[in-house]
Amino acid sequence: MLGHLLDFIGRTHLVVLHFPIALIIVAAMVELTRALAPRYLERFTRAPRTTPFTPSPTALILIAFALLFTLITTTTGLVLGFDAPPKADTHRILGIVSAVLVLITTISAFAARHPSSSKPTTLYLTLLLISAAAVGLTGHKGGDLTHGQGFLTRPLTQLLNPDPEPTTPESEPPALNPADFNLTQASLDTYLSDVQPILTTKCVQCHGPDEAEQDLRLDTIAHTLDPSTNTIDRDDPENSDLLYFITLPPGDPDIMPPEDDPALEPLTESEIKTIVAWIRGLTG
Repeated sequence: MLGHLLDFIGRTHLVVLHFPIALIIVAAMVELTRALAPRYLERFTRAPRTTPFTPSPTALILIAFALLFTLITTTTGLVLGFDAPPKADTHRILGIVSAVLVLITTISAFAARHPSSSKPTTLYLTLLLISAAAVGLTGHKGGDLTHGQGFLTRPLTQLLNPDPEPTTPESEPPALNPADFNLTQASLDTYLSDVQPILTTKCVQCHGPDEAEQDLRLDTIAHTLDPSTNTIDRDDPENSDLLYFITLPPGDPDIMPPEDDPALEPLTESEIKTIVAWIRGLTG
């Protein structure tokens, strides 16, 4: 029961994570506009600022709510990623750093309400901008985790560096050597003839070179057997993530391919048996 409750709490991370990003960035935009606009007006009117800059009530409210949702988002994220692989460490560390920065920014904001000099205000604005950048970067890294590395920038990369048009027919791909993957020839043949076509048809749409959700690719045998992931555990095949997710009972929210996406065709019982038999036939 406790496990299910923690699982639910962790999954709320995907809902609340948008709030601190929007709140802290809007607060930074508001305060940056207030800080810079009078300076430009002074150039034209030559009228000096009559009152010192202090945090606006709007910004204080935004920052306070940003702190609340940052703490909630960080907590739920740590619960969700409790047993996440090492590739999630950067996102996890950035989340903690962002929470600390937003907390310090909140303290500096209220301290700058009645400044005795310009230093508290300058510190407040600096921390606010750094916090906004850190929260935005943390969100970006989270997007890379769920949608694959470079998810945000990939379309621009393809736009600026389009693949050249092939001028000659592509040559046949080189034959794979089973020794390169610590496989028997029979196991490699089974993968190429039976397993790869299933993965290509049912999995590569979300776990391929164009979109690698959870930073997982299944479009080649090298990626499928990548030892840095737990997609396939060569020492304990039953502990393989691929085996686990495709054998979950119908209706389970974690089953792969997801049942709630009408664009994805579920695996048939025969296809599941084929993949499972191949995984179980692998040894370290």
